[in-house]
Amino acid sequence: MDKKYWNNYYNQHGKDQEISACSTFADFCIKQIFPKKVVKIVELGSGNGRDAIHFAHQKMSVIAIDQSTSAIDIEKEELHYEVGKYLHPKALDFVREDYSRYGAIDVFYSRFTIHSITKEEEELLLPNIYQSLKKNGLFCIEVRTIKDPLYGVGEYCCENTYLTDHKRRFINSKVFLEDALKIGFELVYFIEKNDLSVYANDNPVLMRIILKK
Repeated sequence: MDKKYWNNYYNQHGKDQEISACSTFADFCIKQIFPKKVVKIVELGSGNGRDAIHFAHQKMSVIAIDQSTSAIDIEKEELHYEVGKYLHPKALDFVREDYSRYGAIDVFYSRFTIHSITKEEEELLLPNIYQSLKKNGLFCIEVRTIKDPLYGVGEYCCENTYLTDHKRRFINSKVFLEDALKIGFELVYFIEKNDLSVYANDNPVLMRIILKK
């Protein structure tokens, strides 16, 4: 992840109204995917906490991980509210974190963050998540794919990865799913389309995928 870029971004825009309300993916997960009782959720790349804070309002214990200290500082401002007892912001590398220290985890949640890591980091992350989930736990992911209009725009960095204002690695959904199933995950839900998360003039083609241990 480009820590400098994201620290600058959240210093300038972290409290903008447009990225303060919970995402459509968080709303979708709560209403259609999460089991009735989610005790503990880990968010991978929580940013300014828009979704983590929303989950905490639902009285889920949320471990919100992001490498951007500026983003985590914004989340920490919520800790003196009632929601604070459910929200646990941590400035960490979510790829290499030891999740065994958090106990039983019901849900791992990743929105727009898998495309911020390299393929090699993804290969470390997926088995780490699988081993850390409780039985029947869920891994919920929303991410840009190679069908996205931004794919191929900007400076080419490496396979499926381009640099514009920041670096993005667009996900090949077929390959990602095959890799996840090889590890042992079961597929619960899959869709790849646009109109899932429209922001200003950006209507990305996204993969929403729900995996179960």
